[in-house]
Amino acid sequence: MFCYSTKNLYGRLSAECRWIASQNMATASKLSVKQKEPRHPVGNFGLDKKERRSLRKRLLEGKEGTLRKHVFKRLYPWQSKKELALHLKSSEVYNDGGLIALCKPYGISQVSGHEMHREGSKTIVQTLASGGVPDHVPSIDRTIPILKELYNVDHLEVIKSTERWSSGLILLSTNPTVSEKVKKCFRSSQALQQPHMTYWAVTCGMPRPVTVAKKVPFGLEHVPNTGHVPVIKKAYTKGDIKRGKMKLAVVEHVTKVFSKESDMSLVEVNVHVTKNHFLRVWLAYSYSPVLGDHFYGGRVKTIAGKKVLIDVQNLTSYVPQTISNDTFSRLNLLDKAVEMIPCHLHLTKLRLSRFKKDNSDLVITAPPPDHFMWTCRQLGLMTADEGEEDIVEESS
Repeated sequence: MFCYSTKNLYGRLSAECRWIASQNMATASKLSVKQKEPRHPVGNFGLDKKERRSLRKRLLEGKEGTLRKHVFKRLYPWQSKKELALHLKSSEVYNDGGLIALCKPYGISQVSGHEMHREGSKTIVQTLASGGVPDHVPSIDRTIPILKELYNVDHLEVIKSTERWSSGLILLSTNPTVSEKVKKCFRSSQALQQPHMTYWAVTCGMPRPVTVAKKVPFGLEHVPNTGHVPVIKKAYTKGDIKRGKMKLAVVEHVTKVFSKESDMSLVEVNVHVTKNHFLRVWLAYSYSPVLGDHFYGGRVKTIAGKKVLIDVQNLTSYVPQTISNDTFSRLNLLDKAVEMIPCHLHLTKLRLSRFKKDNSDLVITAPPPDHFMWTCRQLGLMTADEGEEDIVEESS
């Protein structure tokens, strides 16, 4: 079970953009016995856990020096469940035969914080899903009663949703029979290892290789004083697969655009599994971590002008990704507020194998959110004229 102790983890990680390790072994030792970190003279490394936990929220709510009208400060404009429900309804991209597809905004969880905190022990996904968002922002489950009224249905349930710290498609059903049919499509794709989810990601640097389609061994590795972390292995045995120590994940990625000036890429990734943040781990393994991924982005460092992968046993791999001054300037983050940068990962397409009456595939697409498109333009990955029309509408 991919699990962290709450006591072990919360001192070093508070949601998406928290530091989970210090810069040296001495500080790591102090953390393991729950001593407070010393103040660091530069940056935010010396903040205690309460300060770190609230920093991202303060930044997002506009209480720091960054531009007040910055697009990253408009990620959560909804003041009530009804406002979020109305937004979700307006984002509809598919509605037919009891199946509804909406666009989930970045940072919105499927379940409420109360549900996330029920257990004393947390997986890393649960831990990353807690905190870091203004208190007034509701979860998807809190909007379901309102959405039922808006759609005038007696039954409405979430079948599939992208994880909290990404944006993209969320599927709902008004009929349990439709729900089971959709889940059967997903089970079939996973069993056959057919990628049925397509993500767009803004990455730091160009992936190596630029294009790939392969099976990769993916599993967990124990790190002392931290727990089990997801890794991609270069080698494995059949015994590792049989014992469940490793799983083979099919991944296809293609670099859609690379900007030499900003050293950033827009990458399309097709996968059939996303458990344990496989997408983020894979892109970091490909020397191109997702922009705004402050958890796995530190696995890539630039040393003497060359990008190298940092082993998960090395504590520096847990320091958030380094953002260049040029990138901060392009993103209008002159105060270098790295924690304001959201994880630029978007579920843009879902393929339901043989879902239609004629046994053909149903493909549903969703355009990226405003902040994602704005970042692409700022980094030279998209022109002002490009955007939603570049996503081919296949769901008709």
